[in-house]
Amino acid sequence: MSTPPTPPTDAPARPTCRCGHDRTHHFARPRMRYGWTAWLLLFSGASAAPREILFTCGRCGERIERVTDPAILRDFLNH
Repeated sequence: MSTPPTPPTDAPARPTCRCGHDRTHHFARPRMRYGWTAWLLLFSGASAAPREILFTCGRCGERIERVTDPAILRDFLNH
């Protein structure tokens, strides 16, 4: 039998607020920011990827993280 793979120990930790919540926690509140062309698409009824997402803790109000990675932004197309 083989053992399950273990995650790498040198993986970077996600930023957290002073409460200890990261962007995947249910207290994290995403705030999307869009560019002009994205607003035009949104007003016409189409989906558009945000330019950046600011994650803020819903408990302490501290900004957790600012995301501009296109792969992560595509996950928020329909939010």
